[in-house]
This record gives sequence, structure tokens and C-alpha cells, in this order.
Amino acid sequence: MSVPYTRLFRVDGRWRWWRPLVALAFLAGWYVVTQILITVAYFVPIGATQGAQGLMDLEQSLTSGALDPTDPLVLSLSLVSLVVLLPGILFAVKIARLGPANTLSSVRFRVRWGWAAWCVLPTLVIAVASFILQTGLFSSDGMFTFDGGFGWNHAAIGQSTVTLGTLTLTIAMVVVLVPFQGAAEEYVFRGFLMQWIGSWIPARIVGSVVAVVVSTVVFALLHIPNGYNVWGILDVGSFGLVAAIIVIRTGGLEATVLQHAFNNIMIFVLQAPGWSKVSLDSSNSTWGSWLFSLGSSLAYWGMVEALAHWRKLDRRFPGSEAPRFRGPVPVWAGGKRWTRPGGATWSGAPARSEGVAGSTATVGSDGTVGSDAAVGSAASGPVDNAIGVPGRP
Repeated sequence: MSVPYTRLFRVDGRWRWWRPLVALAFLAGWYVVTQILITVAYFVPIGATQGAQGLMDLEQSLTSGALDPTDPLVLSLSLVSLVVLLPGILFAVKIARLGPANTLSSVRFRVRWGWAAWCVLPTLVIAVASFILQTGLFSSDGMFTFDGGFGWNHAAIGQSTVTLGTLTLTIAMVVVLVPFQGAAEEYVFRGFLMQWIGSWIPARIVGSVVAVVVSTVVFALLHIPNGYNVWGILDVGSFGLVAAIIVIRTGGLEATVLQHAFNNIMIFVLQAPGWSKVSLDSSNSTWGSWLFSLGSSLAYWGMVEALAHWRKLDRRFPGSEAPRFRGPVPVWAGGKRWTRPGGATWSGAPARSEGVAGSTATVGSDGTVGSDAAVGSAASGPVDNAIGVPGRP
């Protein structure tokens, strides 16, 4: 018995169909409040020092290019407004009691740091390949030139429009904030949204397919306000589609968080100098850029898939969904609600739950169960106390 990533909310006996809605309501409230606080934190000092004109200039900059890497102030505001979604969604899941702690991270209910370290390898491979192709490293009209030594190809990209101090600040800010921004989007779209949809649909395969489709469509549509054209939306959608599949295939968010973070860091760093002949307009995406994004995502998926197979990665939760009691709760359940994570090491759970709702089982003072129903024995092997299931040797 095992549970896929999209059904993890169901391993907790407190699951109810309305709990994801509670989490969503909390996240919406959290987002509104944090956006107000962020706005005040940015706009009040600017209004006090630069007056009304400074506020109007900032508003215009946000409207025309919220993710413009040549303006550290505007970029930081945009990134921070997304970063706050990460603690928001984690608090939302906890408050709504949607499973054990860190349900969104993986089928082990925690970040699998060892697996994340292995995922750095394919991430770096794609990052290097993307850098070579995006910069045209070995092309005569690329960003670099080898004539008279290695340097910038100013004839092709023009001159930088920002100062060295601004460039340094932007790169430092991108390196610090973008990993959290990427993680926030992954936890919301590939984590919470997919588990929400998957837990609502009883058929596991159908639920996973619908979860992938819904998360991909929502992720792409929410990028429309950033000014993307059709090819840009297809680019974002392709990225989200493959990322959603990777999450299901690996049983966690580690690989996609790394992919998302490295992808965004590279884009922002390459655009940070504000080259005079390089357009930063997101409405200029082409079918070529879409195919490149799709190809790199598929290549990343392939490498992660091979790595997961080699490492014998736990792709599913090695337990079962919590029993859904009808009528009186049986004595062996240990209380009014079945709140422990589902798994072979459930204390006091009969070997089979079918037909035992009316069990006359009694729980002794030592926690043992005595009844006419057979009692499941604990699984052998070391136990991961964080989730209550047998750990891997």
C-alpha cells in the first residue's frame, strides 16, 4: 500500500473536503495583508524623500516592468511580494490541518536534502547548456567575443546602461531572493494546488492528471499580467507542465525548486547589465524560445528520472490513506478522530479495517489492543519518527 504525492492530504484522519478551502482563504488574506505592508514599507520612505513625483515614477515602473532587473528597487519589491507566499502557504496548510507538518515538501513529509543535493547535478548541466545557448557563447553575434581576447561583444549587445554599483546590488539581491521566490511558486502551484486537486478526486490517476492540467493552466494564466505574448505564455506553461510531472514522478518539490531557482537566476543575471541592444520586453518571445524552454525542461526531466531510478528514490508515501469511519468510531482508533499519519506502524490498527467499525476491541493501559479482530504488527526495520513509517536502511 502506498500513496502518491497528490493524495498526501488524505493520510491524515482530519482530512475534510473543506480544509483546502480554509487554507486558500488564509493564504489570500495573508497575501493581501503582506502586500499592504510591503507597499507601505516601500512607498512611505519614497514619498517622504521624493514626494508625489517619486511615487508616480515608482508606480509607472511597476506597471511597465515589475521584473525589470535593471532597477533593483522595482525588482526587489516584485520578488519580495512573491517570497512572502512561501511562509504563507506553509502556515495555511498548518492552520487548516492538512496533514502532518511539511506535507507539501515530499512524500516523506520533509525536504529530502540528500535527494536535493543529487538534483544539483542535472540542474547544473541544464544551467551550463542554457548559458551557452542563451549567450551565443561560440557565435559571432553572441554576447561574448574572442577577438583580441575574451570580452563582451558590444557590437551585438551594446553597452551596459547601469552602474557597477547597481549591477552588483542587483546580482546580490537576485542570488538571495530568487531561490525563495522560486520555492514559493513551486510550493503554491506544484505543491498545494496539486495536492488540493488530487485529494478531491478519488480516482488517483485521473486526480493526478487533472492536478497537473489545472496547476499548469493557472500558473500560465497568472503570468499574463507580466506582459507575455502567446509564445511567452506557452513557454511558461511548458515549464509548469514538465515541473508538475517531475513532482509526481519524484514525489516531492526538491528537483523543481532547484530548476525554477537556477532558471530565474540565470535570466535575471544575464539581463541585469541592461544591454542597450538587448530588449527586456517579455512580449517579444518567439516560437524558438518556447521550443528551447520545452527542450531544456524535457532534458532536465530525463536526467532527474534516470537519477531517481539509480538512487531508488521513494516516489510514494509508503503507507496508506487514513480510514474513513462511518458511524461510531471504533475503539481501536484511539479517539474521536484518526489523526496519525497512515502507515504500517499505526499503533492499534487492525491488519484489515474492513468490517471492524463495530469492533469490540478494548485498549489496555499499556496501549495494546484486545479484540476479535486481528491486530496488525509493526513493520520491521528502522522507523522514521518524523512520519511514523518504516525508514529506509
